[in-house]
Amino acid sequence: MSSSAVRISSQDEVGTRLGRVRTTGFVENGPAFVPRPRRVLESYALVLVHAGVGAYVDDEIGSRPIEPGDVITVSPGCPHWYGPPPGGTWSEIFLVFDGPLFDALAVDGVLDARDPIRRVAPLKVWRDRVAEFADRVRPGDTTARRRELLELAALLVDVRGERHDVEPVTRGIRHAKNRLAGDLRADLDLRAVAASAGLPYETFRKQFRAAVGTSPAAFRLDRRIEAARALLRMTDMTHAAIAASLGFADEYHFAKRFRERAGVSPRDYRRARSKI
Repeated sequence: MSSSAVRISSQDEVGTRLGRVRTTGFVENGPAFVPRPRRVLESYALVLVHAGVGAYVDDEIGSRPIEPGDVITVSPGCPHWYGPPPGGTWSEIFLVFDGPLFDALAVDGVLDARDPIRRVAPLKVWRDRVAEFADRVRPGDTTARRRELLELAALLVDVRGERHDVEPVTRGIRHAKNRLAGDLRADLDLRAVAASAGLPYETFRKQFRAAVGTSPAAFRLDRRIEAARALLRMTDMTHAAIAASLGFADEYHFAKRFRERAGVSPRDYRRARSKI
């Protein structure tokens, strides 16, 4: 068996107002390592597995098998673990990044903590693309850094477009997702959403969960919480104003739902992010 190696290709703590590519690197024949408690990142991460098999585990989706060609995207504050089984190894390329640009992608559903795995193909093309980005020297001037961040955003959007491992989303479910993710302040009637998708409510609810991995109500709540994360991090809006802008009944209701999903209060989340 080949020896294992971890190589950090680049690190950048400067960045721009759009964000930064904090760390990139490569793992070759990495062994299993199970952190206790589960690892929680302060930034987003993309991991392309190109050799070996294993699993991804978090509290939202449980355990999912990972094979070569799977891309894992990890969101800040999400307790998780991924890696090969005991005694096994795998190889990966990883990118760690953060900033308002990627918070916006999270709000738009490109970086979705409840849907962290995509299968990409052909593997060699994707491996070469991600490896080239990871292994380059990070640019030194602001304009070049901005271009690189937009290139990374495009890569993430392209990964999101790949979906070889799940049931295709029907036109009606796609329409429903767009309605549920839009105008987060509105009080939507889920039965009306089902009707607009051309489906009886129970059929809609079952098909939505099968295609998206969560219920329509939970999907909409998660979009609100993702938007709240971005507003807490990127603005000085009061908690009451954020609650009103996202359709929560009041500040107390917002704080309760935010803690249920994020694991911390809005106040603690904002305080922690202000120190990064």
